[in-house]
Amino acid sequence: MANSNTTPEPKPAGGGFGGNNGILHQLERKAAIASVTPERHTALRKAAEMLNRSNMDAAVVEVLNEALSRLVLLCYVTDAGGWANIDRTGRILIPTPMGRNGQKHWGLRPSEANVLRAILFTWQETGISLLRYDRSRRAWFVETGTYGASGIAKAWLRANPITIATYRITCDKLAQRR
Repeated sequence: MANSNTTPEPKPAGGGFGGNNGILHQLERKAAIASVTPERHTALRKAAEMLNRSNMDAAVVEVLNEALSRLVLLCYVTDAGGWANIDRTGRILIPTPMGRNGQKHWGLRPSEANVLRAILFTWQETGISLLRYDRSRRAWFVETGTYGASGIAKAWLRANPITIATYRITCDKLAQRR
């Protein structure tokens, strides 16, 4: 057993954080760090920015898909007299997430509503859309002739989700218009 009357050995003056030399060493490190100027566009930074953009874009795409899915679900709600939220022509009677005034009811940002609206317009032009905008009536419609049942509409949504690529292409097109 060690004698408790022994005093600890002093640490060397140049090692560790003790003594004046340790303090000088730390101050030298501080000066070296203060003068570092990393390259602006390193591979690591580019990768980090892409991951960040990917994650953000993926999150926005999830929000847009959820809003679209929820809208379709609400469009096919029925009550005793038939559909509750669309009329017999398929006109949507509730605020829509892609509507200029409806986006706030859905918790979307105006830019997200603009992107969703542009994607739906593109789908409408290519003929693959569940929803259609009638410019003369300034209203959104569900294509009830083709997608008359909620199961068919849900299958369409699963087969045609908004993708990150579609989102980015649409954002780029909207940015070019400004």
